[in-house]
Formats: sequence, structure tokens, C-alpha cells
Amino acid sequence: MNLGNFAVPDVPKREILRCMVCKALVDEVEIAVDKVDPHKKVDMGSFRLDGQGNVKQNLVPYARSELFLSEVMDKVCPMFRNYVVASYKATGIPTLLRIETPDGKGMNPEMSNVNIVPNPEINEQLSSYCQSLVEEFEDEIVSMFAKSEKQLHEKLCVAVAEVCPKDAVPDADDSSSESSDDFDFDREEL
Repeated sequence: MNLGNFAVPDVPKREILRCMVCKALVDEVEIAVDKVDPHKKVDMGSFRLDGQGNVKQNLVPYARSELFLSEVMDKVCPMFRNYVVASYKATGIPTLLRIETPDGKGMNPEMSNVNIVPNPEINEQLSSYCQSLVEEFEDEIVSMFAKSEKQLHEKLCVAVAEVCPKDAVPDADDSSSESSDDFDFDREEL
């Protein structure tokens, strides 16, 4: 679509949006984990006694605890109101961008490289896609982050949730997936 001197990108297909949301979900959880003091620990384990009468508990990093990660799962989807669907000016490749930097101190510098899709209904769809992923795969997401697994974009979005084709997720665990959405799908209106 073209409005005068402005190129207005088409809305990507649902499959592309779901894949982009999945990858952004992984990024958001990583951001939340990275914000926690790495020295903060929490006791995990049961309060049952072993054969010698000792309580068996493990000290684990709070950011990788099921308690913290479950809290993140409850808060992550509303964050998608701070995202926009866009396409890169140079290539036309669709992307999902956070409006602000993760620290909230400024605009995302990638914003100058994209054309934003002017469709306010999409943000609600992004939150909805996120919520469906969290509801269906929360245990797997928490487990992957608790174990500090690598290549989370591929494991969650390709192997577990099956919302991304294998070639849409970089092989290396690249946390800057905002600019790595190498899709070549046809586009359609939602």
C-alpha cells in the first residue's frame, strides 16, 4: 500500500506474527532474567528430611528459579502493547519491534529503519498470541529458562511450539532477534 510519499507495509500473515511473537517472548524473558542481580539466590527443594535427618535444599539463582520465571510469565504478555509490527525500509522484511529500549530510557534505534504497520488492532493480537503461547507452553518455557538452555528461540519457537519454520530462526542463540526476522512469506491482511 502506498499513501503519497509514504510506503505503508502490509500486515504479515498470522503465521509470521506468531513466530515473531514467540521470538520476542523469548527475548522479553531473557531481558527480565538479565535484570535480576546474579548474586541473588533462593532456596529450592523440599522441606522433607533425608535418611540422616537433614533437610535437602539447593541454593539456585533467583533469576532461574521457577518462582521468578512463573512471575515473569504472568507479566510478559501485556508488554506486547509496547511493540509495533513493521517492515524494514531497505528489504521489506516484516519485523516486530519494541518501541522503547529494554531499559525504557529511549526509543528503539531500529525505529528509523522501518515502516510501521498502522493497524492498532495488531497490538491486541500480539498480546493474544503471546498469551496463547504462555498458556500452552508455560511449563516448557519455565523449564528451559531454569536450566539456562541455549538456542531458546529455536527450541521453543521451532521445536516445541512449532510456530516458526526452521529457517526463520538463526542457528546461533542471537538475543537481538528484532532484526533477524528473515522471512520470505507472502503477506495478507488479517
